Amino acid sequence: MTDPERVPPGEAAQIEDIIRLTVAQMKRRYADGKPILRGVHPKDHGCVSATFQVHDSLAPELRVGVFAEPGRKYEAVIRYSNASVLVADDALGSRGMAVKLRGVNGTRLLENAEAGTQDFLMVNHPVFAIANVEDYQALSQVLLEDNDNPARFFARIRKNADGTPDMTDPVTVRAVTTFTIAQRLQADKFPPAFEPPPACPVDSRYFSGAPFAFGDDRVMKYSAVPIGRTPGEPDFKDPNYLRAALRACLTANGAKDVVFDFQVQLRDVAEVAPTIDTDIEDACTEWDESKHPFVSVATITIPPQDFDTAQQKTMCETLRYSPWHGIAEHRPLGGINRLRRGVYEASANFREARAGGATPTGPEQRDSA
Repeated sequence: MTDPERVPPGEAAQIEDIIRLTVAQMKRRYADGKPILRGVHPKDHGCVSATFQVHDSLAPELRVGVFAEPGRKYEAVIRYSNASVLVADDALGSRGMAVKLRGVNGTRLLENAEAGTQDFLMVNHPVFAIANVEDYQALSQVLLEDNDNPARFFARIRKNADGTPDMTDPVTVRAVTTFTIAQRLQADKFPPAFEPPPACPVDSRYFSGAPFAFGDDRVMKYSAVPIGRTPGEPDFKDPNYLRAALRACLTANGAKDVVFDFQVQLRDVAEVAPTIDTDIEDACTEWDESKHPFVSVATITIPPQDFDTAQQKTMCETLRYSPWHGIAEHRPLGGINRLRRGVYEASANFREARAGGATPTGPEQRDSA
């Protein structure tokens, strides 16, 4: 089988440096003794209970990994969040939807970690803002030195004599791409965005961004597509309007199930072999849906519930999510995913150590990155 990844020389050392930089950033951000939040997606809008059911009539070629058994229903817990490294107004930046399935069988990606789970981590745009480990390292250094201001990262853009970016320079190309995506994520300041701020977290479409394995000979990206929309408009006067909207959606009189269509976008490993550097290793690359359409494989159902309790908030804060919590059939691929393995673990371990080492019962209930 063709290896769907191409690891650049020196990447392992870069990842170790990013882990160091990430922990240093967290120490600086929370030096005042306040509880340490996640290194990324620190602000949650709520964690909700859900079910994840594989379609009854799933085609044989799609019966892989967690989708191997048509009709199989998994219990799940979903965390909605804002992606900013600092807690900010809900209208700013991008948003996340992290889905944890329970009762999953199969060969684990990591020993002694999250037994019986499969995590699907998604954001509300189809690509990541950072292409690879090299760029993430550069940005991490800038965020640490410049107090979370990324402006100096974009100074890497090399200009031609006429002031236009020199697109023959690979570093400039990546910096321009990152800058463009960052602009699109700041919907309130830099239109057009991938989407305007939603009225409720369950109104957005979410994407894996990075690629994953789909068995031995295919690769996938995945997406959760909302079925229907909640009524009303965003309440931008409330900096925490997304939590309020999610609570209203799930506790109102006559509240109904919230439903997402879970889809996968598949490609053969042999097909991506000539383009590994872009289609697998560059997390800013979007796969063309007209050539590689998403296919529906499961349904996510969130029933009415009251998630906004003290107990639920504590559980939400201590959940551990990682793309590496799962089974071998859905192995994370590409540099950004290889980076996430060590960084998420280091972030979680540092938070637990600063909290006095106390952890909830069972590894499946522990912290996220």
